[in-house]
Amino acid sequence: MSGIAQVLLEMDYEVSGSDLESSGITRRLVESGGRIYEGHSVSNLPKDADLLVYSSSISKENPELVEAKRRGIKIVHRSDVLGGLFNGKSGIAITGTHGKTTTTSLISVMLKSSGLDPTIIVGGEVASLNGNARLGKGAHVVAEADESDSSFLRLKPFYAVVTNAEMEHIDHFRTLGLVKKAYRAFINNIKRNGRLFYNYDDQNLQSVIRSCRGGLNLPYSCRKIKSRSFGFSDKADIYPSNIMMNGFRTSFDCIGKGKLLGRINLCIPGRHNILNAMAAVSVGLELGIKFRKIALSLAKFEGTKRRFQLRADSGGVMLIDDYAHHPTEVRAVLDASRSLKRNRTIVIFQPHRYTRTKFLADEFGKCFGGADKLILTDIYAASEEPIAGVSIDMIRDKVISNGIDDVVVLKKDRIAGHVIGQKRPGDVIIVMGAGDIKKVADEICEKLEKGTGELKKIVKGVVKTEEPLDRHTSLKIGGKASLWFEPSGLEDLKKGLAFAAKKNLPIFVIGNGSNILAKDEGFKGMLIRLSARDFKSLEIRKTFVRVGAGFSLPKLVITCCDKGLAGFESLVGIPGTVGGAIYMNAGGWTNPIFRNIGEAVESLKVISPGGRIKTLKKRDLKFGYRGSNLGGYIIVEALFRLKKGDRAALMSSCSKFLKMKREKQVLDVPSAGCIFKNPPGSQFTCGQMIDTLGLKGRRIGGSEVSARHANFILNTGGATSKDMLALIGLVRDKVKESYDIDLELEVKIL
Repeated sequence: MSGIAQVLLEMDYEVSGSDLESSGITRRLVESGGRIYEGHSVSNLPKDADLLVYSSSISKENPELVEAKRRGIKIVHRSDVLGGLFNGKSGIAITGTHGKTTTTSLISVMLKSSGLDPTIIVGGEVASLNGNARLGKGAHVVAEADESDSSFLRLKPFYAVVTNAEMEHIDHFRTLGLVKKAYRAFINNIKRNGRLFYNYDDQNLQSVIRSCRGGLNLPYSCRKIKSRSFGFSDKADIYPSNIMMNGFRTSFDCIGKGKLLGRINLCIPGRHNILNAMAAVSVGLELGIKFRKIALSLAKFEGTKRRFQLRADSGGVMLIDDYAHHPTEVRAVLDASRSLKRNRTIVIFQPHRYTRTKFLADEFGKCFGGADKLILTDIYAASEEPIAGVSIDMIRDKVISNGIDDVVVLKKDRIAGHVIGQKRPGDVIIVMGAGDIKKVADEICEKLEKGTGELKKIVKGVVKTEEPLDRHTSLKIGGKASLWFEPSGLEDLKKGLAFAAKKNLPIFVIGNGSNILAKDEGFKGMLIRLSARDFKSLEIRKTFVRVGAGFSLPKLVITCCDKGLAGFESLVGIPGTVGGAIYMNAGGWTNPIFRNIGEAVESLKVISPGGRIKTLKKRDLKFGYRGSNLGGYIIVEALFRLKKGDRAALMSSCSKFLKMKREKQVLDVPSAGCIFKNPPGSQFTCGQMIDTLGLKGRRIGGSEVSARHANFILNTGGATSKDMLALIGLVRDKVKESYDIDLELEVKIL
């Protein structure tokens, strides 16, 4: 509902609505111009309302619904509005008993990062989208299709993804046969010449596909609908090989039609997410997106709220929050947690709906294998009335009969205190359920992160403890930052720096993490990312460009070229932020105007670690090869002076430099770019020396000297900083031995 509301607001409709409780999502709708009320009341319904949209969770007695009927206001189900958004667009609908939210999110982020500018409506909050919906100008609408009440049958997509089909939503589907019938109808709703993507491993889906209308011989056609399968079986059109899992990192080779397409690196764990990623790959390839771009977008995907969401990692205790409420989902979460390699697993579970508890009690009894401690709480009824004889005791008794002895049943308000009293370093606490159990996760998170409470009280931005750095570096390597801070603006940054000074904490501004090697032991201080809007401003006047330090460098280059401003074209392939590029005086291939970005700087607004803001003029600045005299400052804004140029010629130059980058460098495997600075005065580049010494392809652990660009060291999967540093040391020693040159690092060690 909130996703539809967000898109309608962006389409300039007047939107109001109500929910039982306010939340981050409802507050975002208010910020977008919506009128959102807490609680349901007749007074919430505007006098001039033209249309009322409701979801299946709204009862017929809802006062706003009753009042709309009394006034004769047109009333439609949310799926009707979603179906209307598909009109005139290439609709991509994702459905299935499990995994549809993550799969929808992956596909959405992939299309957005590939420049297709899709309209998106997801059933969960996506970090990469800063919400759960957006209005795009492109040809595609990506939407999660709800099967729980068969409302997905009102959609007529061109592309449909079905992740699985299982007995679920017993309040609506009384038999597995009815579930299959609904999915069959959904598949037959795909538009003529459309495409179906399905999970080959799911036997229920196989049965559905074989019985599609017309008795056609699927998977090759269904009402002239083409299909593509994904799965772990090598009989699927796309399947994984050489799977590696380590903590939150998952990587695998993607095989399409028996041929290696490339390697996929994810920062979301679990075999179920491998299936979700392969579904996204299938859709991307069908839309003509290059595999390299698909892999890059999936590698950047940071997950969805309440889908194996890391809420805290403090004092050696990790807290995971997940929406899992079906036995299959619970198994998937516990399977994914094994890659975290923790000492004990403490599980907190809230059943969702009496019907689900009654009909799946036996399965719930078998799905908690691997839990060292299990805490159960009362059933969340949702919109259901209680069923006589159905209670949390049913699941408790079934679990105990299946060999898990450490099981307790507690009221929600007692769980957080109980868990905090039981926790030990090395534990992982997993909170699961689709009801209001998230409040318990919030309470546990607050208790675990009490050390950051002081900072959270004085700043408005994002504060996290024990933040995994492998999520924030292009090498996908690194331990955890003791403190992660994303200030909401300049004043917030000043307050954060004052806190760090008071606590004597080291600070580091991470940018996009594109030239950083973070150590396995992590960073014992405050890491700062300038991600807020204040640090991403852009103003162009004639040949002067004023831009925030957090602005994307490639985006700045393209924008300047599009405005006919020359000088930055060769920087288009450097995947960093403006501040990071200035700090290291980034330079690309030979540029006739500026050899390095520092030559274009007119002035910088900077802040010292003590919180003092000042402006540095051109005369104050000194730039050298991959360096500057800015070591004591944090850059917050830059003023550049460029040259006038021909737009078409500049855009052509950008394309040329990007093509050169694709040809010379490895972009589909995690790296930090060039590892070493080219030695001054030498007739050879680092790459030439390393190549001549026969070190291309040399490996230590998961790190490897690139066979294409010898100054790149790649993370081929599961590499550690120890591996990288050992390989860096080996290369340095060989170059010193043969050329008597001490190679200097271009990458920053964090």
